[in-house]
Amino acid sequence: MKLKFTLLALILASSSVFATSGGIGAVTATPSPAKAGQAVTVTVTTEGDAPTLCGLGIDYGDGNSDNIKINGRPHKFPLTLTHTYAKAGNYTLKAEGKKVTTHFPCLGSASAPLVVEAAGAAVASVCPEGYKAEGKPAKSGAFTCKAGKGAKAPEKVMSCGDGLEYFQTQSKLGCRKIK
Repeated sequence: MKLKFTLLALILASSSVFATSGGIGAVTATPSPAKAGQAVTVTVTTEGDAPTLCGLGIDYGDGNSDNIKINGRPHKFPLTLTHTYAKAGNYTLKAEGKKVTTHFPCLGSASAPLVVEAAGAAVASVCPEGYKAEGKPAKSGAFTCKAGKGAKAPEKVMSCGDGLEYFQTQSKLGCRKIK
């Protein structure tokens, strides 16, 4: 009997902690609009006091999602994540409380629209000095840069979006679909 009472007291105490904590207030994305293949910073903030122990589900709207345990380290509010959209389109970001293993759901939910534009004109600015965009970028965000006369290979490897890999030959470089 004493064990049942103690267990009930713990459950009530923990539920009152969740009840007095704040909940999910907003989810935002920057830049907005974004370009296909560009890293997007997703931030989830709270309303009121930020909870320190709860579960959170993030749906990026493109078929990808993350389940996160808010535990004070390394994950706490405001929570900042990055995600790359491979294709142009209109997406809805969603953040909502979700039971994640031993963590009860965070309170509340939030959503935000995000427009992702085709990489198009952005490819020219992605190509390193001495390289020019070859053709138009694919719907997947893949693109190729062709070396001009006297072009030097870049020191850093380009960052490619989800489903893409970096490639480099003597005269070309860019991001292509993973085979």
